[in-house]
Amino acid sequence: MESTYTITEHDYVRAMKLFSRVTLKMAGIYAIAIVCFFMAIIFGSPVIASGAIGGLIGGFVVIVIGRLVINPLMAKRHYNKYKAIQEPITVRLMDEGVVFSTTDGSGMIKWENIYKWRQNDSYLLIYPMPRLYHIIPKSISESGFDLSRLVETLQAKVGHET
Repeated sequence: MESTYTITEHDYVRAMKLFSRVTLKMAGIYAIAIVCFFMAIIFGSPVIASGAIGGLIGGFVVIVIGRLVINPLMAKRHYNKYKAIQEPITVRLMDEGVVFSTTDGSGMIKWENIYKWRQNDSYLLIYPMPRLYHIIPKSISESGFDLSRLVETLQAKVGHET
């Protein structure tokens, strides 16, 4: 079973948001940092408390601006420079793994070589490495691609999504 699709700029930006989604590990680190800042505010001297308040406000502003403004702008810039992602991509589900093909070539990612995978309502990302992923729009199920089979196989052979 196979399907061909093209990644649009909108797809690329939304997939980047999925890529940068906060994991449980990062949420735990953020929570510990916030607790430390609040401890400094409550128990620290006025100078330390003021610095902690500034740190909380500054950290919050940086995270919000980064996620809502900078990341989408950078994703659009990367998409416009990355000509290969703008060409049609064919995905094929095989017993050994997933094959991605373009006009420039093709390659199979074997199940045992998939580092992790992640999904939301619109996209499925398959990671052969920690910061490299293949984008599969879930809309390919409309063309007959059995996306649920791919997800079931990923769960069985790779593990739960992260």
